[in-house]
Amino acid sequence: MRSPLRTVMNRVETISMAPPGSGGRSGWLGLGRSNGEGLLRRMGTSGIVYSIVSRCASSTSKATWHLYRSAESGKKEDRVEVTRHAALDLWNKPNRFMTRQELVEAGQQHIELTGESSVFVGYHPRFRSLPLELWPVQPHRVAPVPDPETFLAGYLYQSPSGETVPLELDQLLQIRTPNPWDPYHGLGPLQTVLTDADAGRYSAEWNLNFFLNGAEPGGIIELAKRMGPAEFREFRERWAEGHKGVANAHRVAMLTEGKWVDRKYTNRDMQLVEVRRVSRDTVMEAWGIHKISLGISDDVNKANAIAGKLLFAEDLTVPRLERWKGFLNNDLLPLYGELGTGLEFDYDSPVPADREADNEERTSKSEAVKTYIDAGFEPSAVLAAVGVPDMPVRAVAPAPAAAAPADVVAAVRRVVRAELVAANPGSARTTYTGCSHQLVRNVDETDIPAPPDGVPAEDPDAVESVDLTPMEEAFAAALAALVAAWVADIVAGWIEQLLAAVRDVLAAGDVSELAYLSVDTADAVEKLLAAMTELAASAADDVVAEAEAQETTVDPVTPAEEVLLAIAVTVAALEGQRYALAAGREAARMASGTLTDDEIADYVSIFLGTLAVSAIASALGGALTAAQNLARLATLAGAPVTDVYASEVLDKSTCTACHAIHGKWLGRTDDLQLVRKLYPAGGYVNCAGKARCRGTVVGIWRSTKEGAA
Repeated sequence: MRSPLRTVMNRVETISMAPPGSGGRSGWLGLGRSNGEGLLRRMGTSGIVYSIVSRCASSTSKATWHLYRSAESGKKEDRVEVTRHAALDLWNKPNRFMTRQELVEAGQQHIELTGESSVFVGYHPRFRSLPLELWPVQPHRVAPVPDPETFLAGYLYQSPSGETVPLELDQLLQIRTPNPWDPYHGLGPLQTVLTDADAGRYSAEWNLNFFLNGAEPGGIIELAKRMGPAEFREFRERWAEGHKGVANAHRVAMLTEGKWVDRKYTNRDMQLVEVRRVSRDTVMEAWGIHKISLGISDDVNKANAIAGKLLFAEDLTVPRLERWKGFLNNDLLPLYGELGTGLEFDYDSPVPADREADNEERTSKSEAVKTYIDAGFEPSAVLAAVGVPDMPVRAVAPAPAAAAPADVVAAVRRVVRAELVAANPGSARTTYTGCSHQLVRNVDETDIPAPPDGVPAEDPDAVESVDLTPMEEAFAAALAALVAAWVADIVAGWIEQLLAAVRDVLAAGDVSELAYLSVDTADAVEKLLAAMTELAASAADDVVAEAEAQETTVDPVTPAEEVLLAIAVTVAALEGQRYALAAGREAARMASGTLTDDEIADYVSIFLGTLAVSAIASALGGALTAAQNLARLATLAGAPVTDVYASEVLDKSTCTACHAIHGKWLGRTDDLQLVRKLYPAGGYVNCAGKARCRGTVVGIWRSTKEGAA
């Protein structure tokens, strides 16, 4: 095939572009003809070099590219994609014989092997500002022509036939990795490990010759007399015929007037396996590539395999794509003049998505939204601040009820309350109707039996007349103090334990042990139990005060210590496991890279310190709520017989399930079995907020006259 460079050869006598005193590397060309060609041929003589170069080149070439019109803001999201342009057509089909992937792969092979790649630009014969073809050029055939004023005057290309072709700067575009001692040429990783790459090849050749020569190391035949030329040739031919080659190995040799002297080293002495392995590892270090990327799995597990894949994309593929992007935006697009102004090429990131990090970010944002909304901030402003898209709430129509006088009365009461809320928004509870999904329940409000005659099935007015403010204030104060002490003492101690455990696992070399980290929760149990015990006593006193307000005398009763202890042990253990799993995941994510054990431990420490405090508050708040409600039920169980109703007035955001149970009759104090099913230890069992539910129960003591009304 006719060389595309042949068309630009200038037969007219030209003045040399090389300035006096300019020089380069050995040879007439920058790389040196033999040296540069030898670097390219290394890919065909070394398996490890071929594997690395092929992997890097193919990964770089398969990226998806787009052409954009740049945004004035400079933000990527404001760019507009251009789907039709001469530069885009040229990049997708560089010439009639190559695809874009073939061009990039060939050029990237040159970069990996020599540190530089040259691309020849072919123009329209009549329109010099319209590039039509791109061709990869072997780097050792190109020599830059330095210029003392403009840095670079042009290039000299030597064709396979030996012809020298001068090229202008817009006819040859180069991609180079920086070379600290030669600004005109690149420096590739192969050039730093040539000896090691050759050592592996020489070891393979030694093994081949070892078997060809009889699978024994060579030796010396010692003769008692000097042979003539004819005798020597005859002896050598007979020896080769009878003893050379694997088929003749270990045959007994008969020597007349001669003695066999064996060499004193064996194949084991050469340690060729170790030589080849060390050479392989050294070459891999030069490229900074992980074993898993080359299919070597002798000491690879799932954790460091995933990390190796991520590191390959981040540390190897992305920098190579950035060089090609610079080539397109800084070298190729300017060749189109005004047609290329304001345009830029970019690629789709090859870095795989970190699903675990995405899930953690999603959870963290959700908790932040819940925390801010619970604190009273406007929901749409919270979503915008946290970076979560606005999500409209779907309204759910209530189920139709049978027409009955009691239902009519209850409906009228709800309308009146709604009007009062509209008139006095600051005094009303916030009702959140977003939890519209149906829950699968074993026990719900439909299981509640009908109350005794004369006792209303729903009495929200009486329920809301019970002052639960002291209970809520005690809870808020206890939770704030407990969370502060928990973070300062318990979490800080857990982090110290986990960092020490992470260092021990990394030092032992078995990354799988990161899945079994644990912490000592004894101090956590003691601190949580103390807070629960104190708050339970306060909750029992609250019931006494509520009864006094209704002219009834009640004695405070607190739950058994073993009941509170079981809850404290469970909550502390789950919180400790949460931190241990988080530490193990974060350490495993980085364990396969080049970070030291101390550096990994530092990253884990920072990560654990950023875990949301709202998750701690949710877990501890659930335990404190359980202590309060267990104390309330224990006190009500010993009180004079009366009616027990559900109260959700303490919920800042009330879900659909809690809204439905609020104000309903649940039973009497002499039979709390159903009440304990609906409020087992903490809030309402069907609450969408789970441990965050602040639902409770209240006793309503009525006079005989009032109960009969």
